[in-house]
Amino acid sequence: MKYIMKKLLLITASILLFVSCSDDETVSDPILGTWKLEMQGFTDTNGEFIDETNECTKKSILVFNSDGTHTTELFGGTDASNCDSDGIEKYTWKNNGNNVYELLEDGETTPDLITINFTDNNTKFKYGTITWKKQ
Repeated sequence: MKYIMKKLLLITASILLFVSCSDDETVSDPILGTWKLEMQGFTDTNGEFIDETNECTKKSILVFNSDGTHTTELFGGTDASNCDSDGIEKYTWKNNGNNVYELLEDGETTPDLITINFTDNNTKFKYGTITWKKQ
């Protein structure tokens, strides 16, 4: 009986070790991918949210790559026919844990630390009063 229990324990430990050491499990950062602006605005002095989103600003895009690079292209204007890009800005990014990300713009020496709140199964995130949606 003692021999069978030792064998059973050894087999169980081997299975657990094999399952827990799988190489093909990759944890993907939820920020990876392409994001489009969904909503932006501000809260006025009465505590009311003022939505400033229009067809132009909705062209704004963020791209976070797995190699730690990030690009931003923001658009501004009154509507789709009066719309200009602010140009593409390049960054590096790093996940510091607890939804805190470090962003360093090319040419700068001090990174920005931002806290991002992911929602809808990580298909949206909010930073301040701006909401981005994964494409």
